[in-house]
Amino acid sequence: MFFVMENSRRRVLLPTLGVLFLRVVSAEQISSPPADQMAPPITVRASSSAGGAASEFLTAFISTAVRLDGLKFISCLATAVKLRPDLAGKIVVCALNISRLNAHPLAGRLPLGTIDQIIKAAVAASPEAASDIVKAAIQSEPYARASIIAAALAVAPEQESRIRNVVNEMTPVSILPSFATLNPKDHAPSDNVNSPEQPPVAQ
Repeated sequence: MFFVMENSRRRVLLPTLGVLFLRVVSAEQISSPPADQMAPPITVRASSSAGGAASEFLTAFISTAVRLDGLKFISCLATAVKLRPDLAGKIVVCALNISRLNAHPLAGRLPLGTIDQIIKAAVAASPEAASDIVKAAIQSEPYARASIIAAALAVAPEQESRIRNVVNEMTPVSILPSFATLNPKDHAPSDNVNSPEQPPVAQ
């Protein structure tokens, strides 16, 4: 009996989350909030769905967000991060990949403006997850490293210490100065320089 109930729960979880996101977007469209406003407050009913498995939740987010664009897409992203801040980094990567799929950018690189909007929306939805969001976003879009950091700090400046720590941990050791590779001979005077202690040798 438990097995049947569990399977039934799994079958209805994805459609339920999909309807939830669409309802949030519809509510946003009807009320016409300011353009810079993020997703509306999460209801008790919505938060109860957050206990679902991570993979199921991400699948539900992708299946819903892939059909949206503009402010509706951003609102869906913000709602998902609020529901599952523990999955904020993965949700952001999904959002970046969906944007890439829809935009077909040259060389696979998203416009920095698109990345900036996604990062700001996610961090605003869960400032405490800012460091996880930054780390995941940089791993996904390394060429936008500086823009990602700036966007996160603009929304959650109080998280600067944690964000900087994560960024420093991600910095490859290979790009740091290596004193072991410095050869003193490369900086020594050439042999043809005369000195008072060693007069030139006659040829």
